[in-house]
Amino acid sequence: MKKYLWILAAAVIGFGAYIFLKNSNSEAQLRDVTNFAIIDIETVDQIKMKNRQGDEVILKKIDNKWYVNGDQLAFEPKVNQLLNKTLAKIRIKGPVQKSARENVIRSMVGDSKHIVIYSDNEVVRDYYVGRAVQNQKGSYIHLKGSDVPYIAHILGLIGVIGPQFSCKSEDWLNRTIFDYAPEEITQIEVENNEIPTESFVLNREDSMFQISPPTAGFTQSAARSYFSLFKFKNFEGFAPYLKQSSKDSIKQTKPFMRITLNLKTGDQKSINIYRKTSQDGDNTLTDKKGHTIVEDTERYFATFRGFDRLVTIQEYTFGKLITKRSFFGMQVPI
Repeated sequence: MKKYLWILAAAVIGFGAYIFLKNSNSEAQLRDVTNFAIIDIETVDQIKMKNRQGDEVILKKIDNKWYVNGDQLAFEPKVNQLLNKTLAKIRIKGPVQKSARENVIRSMVGDSKHIVIYSDNEVVRDYYVGRAVQNQKGSYIHLKGSDVPYIAHILGLIGVIGPQFSCKSEDWLNRTIFDYAPEEITQIEVENNEIPTESFVLNREDSMFQISPPTAGFTQSAARSYFSLFKFKNFEGFAPYLKQSSKDSIKQTKPFMRITLNLKTGDQKSINIYRKTSQDGDNTLTDKKGHTIVEDTERYFATFRGFDRLVTIQEYTFGKLITKRSFFGMQVPI
């Protein structure tokens, strides 16, 4: 009896080990199939995104800088968000039910984004991101070559994945107009075309500042403060609500203010700022009650050197740069 008991125990242990190894292998295979996230995000050097309408964006890292579709600088904060908040944090909730898989794959043929991720010129991920699931708490995702679609989400984000992979090149373009420390700037020229007497030029030599034309009661602290305002100044968007003809018309008008920086490197950066009014073609401004607003006090239109498109900038970001010569005189407490 003891002999048979030992044989039975060995058989049970062997069967258990077989089941464990089988399940472990199955789980490992499942992890391989659904491993959409990238752990070593620093190794990614190219990302291709293309939708079914033919829009395509290629982000490529060259000499530690990211470019959009070839030679246009990308907006680093947005690329970093894609890398660290999306590609590194995609998680699988589970496979789509068998009964729905065919329909999901069929729908993705007509409406999905093809995502290809490279490291050292080799493809490390290749998958399709489809529409949102019914409860909007995830998206369908399908690894190329697999016959099983999955439901995926981004760790820490309740929502869909698709919008993170914009296939519009303008969404990835560098939005930085100015990003300079005070010591990088030697001169600032502000041309005020509405009140020409409020135009001025500020010069910096070492830690001392001068203003031209001279201003009574000119204060070094005001000039020093102004020189410190040119870090991380980005535009907001591209005014998609305007027709191209309206944008061209605005660009041809005289800006109400031009700000030009002369840099220590010898480079020059400038911005033309236009008031945003209801006179701008198809740009009708209204308040909450539907009444026409003459002028938008929270935003401006702008163009800047090295970028040929009309953009919008916020008063919140650029308001302190839009100043007058009188600001640099003796400040009288109220």
